[in-house]
Amino acid sequence: MWNLGRRWHDEMPGVGRAGWTGWDRVRTGWVSILLLGFLIGGWIGVIWLVREGPSSSTVLEQKGFREVVPYLFQGDRFYFRGKTDRGSDYYIFDLTTGRLVKEDWTRRYGDSKEVYHLGEGVKVRILDKQSGRSLVLERDGGTTKITDSLSLSKEPVSVSPAGNAFIYTRESGADLDLHLYSVEDGRDRVLRKGVNKTAATGADWVRWSPGGEYFLMARAVYETKDAKKVMTLAGNTGVWSPTGARLAYVAGSRKVKEESDGDRPSLLGDRLVVLDMESGKSVTYYRTEPDQWIAGPAVWDPEGRYLAFPTGKKVKGDLFFGKIHVTDGKMFHYVENEQNLMPTRLNHLTLSSGSDYLSYTVNGILKLIDLRSLESRVYDVYSQVENQVQSEADYIRFGPDGVWLAREHEILYVSERMEKKQIYQTDRWIHGFYLSEKRNKLLLREGTENGEVLKLVRLQQSREAPE
Repeated sequence: MWNLGRRWHDEMPGVGRAGWTGWDRVRTGWVSILLLGFLIGGWIGVIWLVREGPSSSTVLEQKGFREVVPYLFQGDRFYFRGKTDRGSDYYIFDLTTGRLVKEDWTRRYGDSKEVYHLGEGVKVRILDKQSGRSLVLERDGGTTKITDSLSLSKEPVSVSPAGNAFIYTRESGADLDLHLYSVEDGRDRVLRKGVNKTAATGADWVRWSPGGEYFLMARAVYETKDAKKVMTLAGNTGVWSPTGARLAYVAGSRKVKEESDGDRPSLLGDRLVVLDMESGKSVTYYRTEPDQWIAGPAVWDPEGRYLAFPTGKKVKGDLFFGKIHVTDGKMFHYVENEQNLMPTRLNHLTLSSGSDYLSYTVNGILKLIDLRSLESRVYDVYSQVENQVQSEADYIRFGPDGVWLAREHEILYVSERMEKKQIYQTDRWIHGFYLSEKRNKLLLREGTENGEVLKLVRLQQSREAPE
């Protein structure tokens, strides 16, 4: 070491004359190296923490209600109807500010049960009276009556995503007449007459293309502009791509008797087909093996690039899921095998943005697959509060680096390496949650003896100090 210092001293006489010895120089060099090492290590640690996601949480705000009826979560704002001892009102919970505001947001967004928003200053409103049920159009301070015979069904109106048209159901004896109303020119046209009431039930009895140019009712495809039927699908369960006028549906070259028991799926067909409405061309994405059937509707990823769908077979009258497929119809085709010893119920089949993750529930058990590493994990999401699997997938949220998951009394974060950590825990049952755009806050719905509480939680990295 002395020789090393002497060499540095001899080679840098200026430093020596300034009062620095060779040993001083060696010591300074090692200190610099150590400091650089700590700096690099710190940055690696920060990057690791960001990739690992949050490690703890702090409660910022909470508000109690008799009941919370969710409507919309957008721009870090939760729009809902809240019921208290004093009555029912509309509210907005802002995750950014932590403020709860009582505000009638139906003037802008509508309410799917009473008011439907079509555009700036334009909406249709349902009016329930003793004499019957009416539908009116409100625009520029004026009101236009559409009908005094609106049906009593749960979802009597369906609005185009573009807000330029809507379909409504009108009572016609024991049946219904279906009408298409054009907002721009005020034209009211009959689509179909004498329709059985069961054909206009559920939230998806009308399925619109993303741009509103087309809509699908059962197997019939209509063009919105002319209210004209353009074709009948050669299959079932048509689903529009979220990014264009393309329909994925299930067709059958083999005869199959459709059967359904509650939410148990039907045997739909043996081919998955995608129809491009603009070109009129159809492409077969998948064809099953001879003893297999496509056993449920396909779902798109948010970018409209991939499709996921289940296949199975029928044994002694019962349907058994065997596989879940993910494909782009070209080179990519992933298959997740299921070993089911009893008839199964498949729910909430979902592809995340970028198709990084595939998730679904089978008989109350959530299965999560990382499609990049092909690793998978299972989680119990059976809700004792509802005594069944939740009707909507309010227990899972996807991010670019991981997944947030609600499980009974806790929130888990699952990283891209499928490593999980608990970031929040409560004695109450978690009914659902919403994740902020920056993924640094959660708004939770928790059950209480008197109803529900909305709780805002800040997510923290392990090196952050709580607020």
